[in-house]
Amino acid sequence: MTTLQHHVPAPLGAPRLPEPQAIDNYVLATRVVHRAETLLEAAEGYPDALAYIEAGFSAALALNSHSTWADVRIARQYLDSAQDELEQCGYRLG
Repeated sequence: MTTLQHHVPAPLGAPRLPEPQAIDNYVLATRVVHRAETLLEAAEGYPDALAYIEAGFSAALALNSHSTWADVRIARQYLDSAQDELEQCGYRLG
């Protein structure tokens, strides 16, 4: 019968990897910025939508490794509001 190897702890001097939450925050911020860029192309001439997109950009760029999921949600909500404004004007995200 074979036995599975037990986990071998890393030595104390091993480099510490970034926290998973920090990596997730940066990925989510990148996605928010990409979505804002996509909406920005359609928002020319719609000042209300532009204001929401600018707020979404600002909120996304303010995210850091210590940001909470609520901070990410705020950035997304600005873009949701911008998309709602554009949809009222006949824009459909394709």
